[in-house]
Amino acid sequence: MKPLFIPLKTEYFNAFKSGEKFIEYRAYGPRWNEKTCPAGRRVVLSKGYGKHERITGVILAAYILNYPPDVFYTIYPCDKNVLELE
Repeated sequence: MKPLFIPLKTEYFNAFKSGEKFIEYRAYGPRWNEKTCPAGRRVVLSKGYGKHERITGVILAAYILNYPPDVFYTIYPCDKNVLELE
């Protein structure tokens, strides 16, 4: 399976890079679900869509949250379930 590409805003990319952040939240749907984000799948975290700064990693776990954290709504407002990638 190809690595999952996750473009991030600079502030979130830098938080992953420094070790301050280790969980990513995405709206649950066709692209972000338990089938496309299984534990063990490799990921590429990218600072935007460019190729200059990237970090590779592995999904440790994915959880479907019926009640996502409040901070998620300030970043990505939606009324859907949320997939938590660890």
